[in-house]
Amino acid sequence: MATQLATTEPRTVAAPATPERAHFELMQRKAAVYASSPLIPEALRAGGPQTALANCYIALSIAERMGENELTVLQNIHIVKGKAGFSAQFMIARANASGVFKGRINWRMSGQGDSLAAEAYATLAETGEEVSFSVDMNMAKAEGWTSNPKYKSIPHLMLRYRSATFLVRLYAPDVMFGYRSAEEVEDMAFAEGATTEAQPLTAAMITHQAEGEPEGPAPEQTGETTTLASAIAEIDAAELVVDVNTRVAALVPLLSDDDAQALQSHAMDRIAEIKAA
Repeated sequence: MATQLATTEPRTVAAPATPERAHFELMQRKAAVYASSPLIPEALRAGGPQTALANCYIALSIAERMGENELTVLQNIHIVKGKAGFSAQFMIARANASGVFKGRINWRMSGQGDSLAAEAYATLAETGEEVSFSVDMNMAKAEGWTSNPKYKSIPHLMLRYRSATFLVRLYAPDVMFGYRSAEEVEDMAFAEGATTEAQPLTAAMITHQAEGEPEGPAPEQTGETTTLASAIAEIDAAELVVDVNTRVAALVPLLSDDDAQALQSHAMDRIAEIKAA
């Protein structure tokens, strides 16, 4: 009697549903909606659909880390010469609402012309001490900021913004998690003689500033091909959940569909490891 051998078709086993995976997929869906909206700055939507999706995902991860409204963060990110910064108004508003200062940041103006100066000041809520930081046109010239034409057209406002951002970075650094103001980034770009055209946001732009690296150009694109192995190494190097999310969002558009799916699965495992640690 003939023996009939049973054959089994290979089946793809879906990764088990986890809260982390569900959150990741929800963030992706949100990012897709924002990426197609004209309410979002052009710099975040530049570079094609996949890049726009990754850009918006990164911005949503930042909003989550800050505990801030998503649309507010998306509308206040500015890209200058490959660096991401937030508007000074956004930084000042967060500092005023942070509880670090009693009341609001205010300014004292003095001088005219090259001696024009703005002193940002506030009172520390914990000690009642008044703290301040002054910026004047002489400093602006020495640092090369006056290459920015705004120091000729609206010098009072630019000095107010710069003095306030220095004050916040000194006395309430946790307010912005190390990110710079757009005005700081713009001034540095002009000082370096660079153009200020908007560029697509990348994970490198964000991590370059958040890690507190010295002022200077953001990491350049090297032209090297991103492989699954190198992408996994990037994910494994992340020590925070938000960093995993930021890196995977930037890397997925650079991979094939199969490798992107594998990277997303590995990212979920890495997030579980971080939370268990």
